[in-house]
Amino acid sequence: MKMAKAPKEHIDRLRNWMQFNDELCKINPSEKRQWDNFKQDWKEHEEFAKIIKHCENWYAGGYFEWEFYMDYYQNEISHIHMRVIFGYQVLLDNVCDTEADTLEYKKEILEKLKN
Repeated sequence: MKMAKAPKEHIDRLRNWMQFNDELCKINPSEKRQWDNFKQDWKEHEEFAKIIKHCENWYAGGYFEWEFYMDYYQNEISHIHMRVIFGYQVLLDNVCDTEADTLEYKKEILEKLKN
């Protein structure tokens, strides 16, 4: 099976999103003071700044909104996330030794590479 690989830009965007989520989970973004401190801590991080801006409801005074957070994920990340996961699954199914604990070539591929 062939599948188009995700471009580096998409991998980087997904990695930034995952890092953003790791940091966001350390606070309660619905609490304005925590959200304001979070924004201040990450204002220099260009990728985080884009996500933060999208997650705020400017009509309600710049508060974090879960709805806006999910909108960002759906519009900017979900297609990349699924492409990376499915790409990884295709790699595992077609190239990797399923008995190994690490990413190793299947035995039949290794044998062909030796010849």
